Amino acid sequence: MTKRLKGILCQCLVLFVWVGLALAAGEKEAVPVIEVEKSTHDFHQVTEGETIKHDFRVFNRGNAPLEIKSVKPG
Repeated sequence: MTKRLKGILCQCLVLFVWVGLALAAGEKEAVPVIEVEKSTHDFHQVTEGETIKHDFRVFNRGNAPLEIKSVKPG
């Protein structure tokens, strides 16, 4: 292998390492981000024993899976 070819290969290796480090530094940590369209709902007056229902729209705006492990009424 010629000296010139070794120099070119060495420069390519340095370039690949540098690009890899630059890309890795630019990556953001994968995290879920919850967004609730409307976080409250007023049911007004409810008769005792009456079944009521409301759907809350929940979105994951992050880049990792969102796990909802529990929900508590207000």
